[in-house]
Amino acid sequence: MTATLSLLAATALLVSGCGAEAETSKDDSQRVPGLNELLPQKVRDAGFLTVGTDPQYPPCDFTNDAGKIDGFNHDILMAMAPRLGIEIRQQAIAFDGLLPGVQSGRFDAAMECITDNAERQKTVQFVDYAYATKSVITTSENKQNITANPLTTCGLKAGVQTGTEFVEDAELFSKNCQSVGKGALQVTNFPTAGDQNTALQSGRIDFAFTNTATGVWQAKASNGQFKIVPSPLLSRTYVGIVVGLDADGTAKALLGALEAIIKDGTYDKIMSEWELKDIALTEPGINLATERPLELPKICGACGS
Repeated sequence: MTATLSLLAATALLVSGCGAEAETSKDDSQRVPGLNELLPQKVRDAGFLTVGTDPQYPPCDFTNDAGKIDGFNHDILMAMAPRLGIEIRQQAIAFDGLLPGVQSGRFDAAMECITDNAERQKTVQFVDYAYATKSVITTSENKQNITANPLTTCGLKAGVQTGTEFVEDAELFSKNCQSVGKGALQVTNFPTAGDQNTALQSGRIDFAFTNTATGVWQAKASNGQFKIVPSPLLSRTYVGIVVGLDADGTAKALLGALEAIIKDGTYDKIMSEWELKDIALTEPGINLATERPLELPKICGACGS
């Protein structure tokens, strides 16, 4: 199931994956009573739910050697589908188009390790299915001597991907630097994770922000060309499947399917196979960033040193 990609091969596949699709086959034998009826009539009539993703974040979502969408998110969706009594079809799009795609009705849902936060909850709902931790990623040479102390990043060239929560993380790092009289980060926004990685390897940026699981994957896939650095300024968060504000039925159906695969052990098996048991969320929920909030990081100067 898990594909191991060289960095160059992964980059090529990620670029070519924009038109990729993935879907389940229909299997009524595992249907959970009552869940299908919660879905919109148009979804039930069509027999499938369309879920947008940006397959450039292994192990969350990526395009494998066969040109198919893969990753632990994909496996979770494929396990959920028969519990809902429908197919689930994934469609690839750039990350910054995922939430607007849900809001406009282009997608019934979106799933790509998307961080649940209060600001995003103003426009969409989250069905939270896992935790996420974040880290700084730099090259293995680490020429700038970046450590867990966030002040070691002050004044350096940082990369963030447009539309991600890493934009706000970079702002917090800059404020932390300025709180002790040091220079803010020099931030460059990139449209894709692949562009960001290329800039990091070429030396155009000194470091970037990443999902820890994705960073660890990149380090392995590149034979150690990258180094992952934890930081006390980067919080643990919830990630969720995104649905529209008015899609209460869909949210409840997806939550029910998640609870079903957790109860029967399928979820735990998936997270174990992807070596992600440390971010497993065994009590999923809707909009947990506000319903069951986690502690947020604060300006802390040289914390982590």
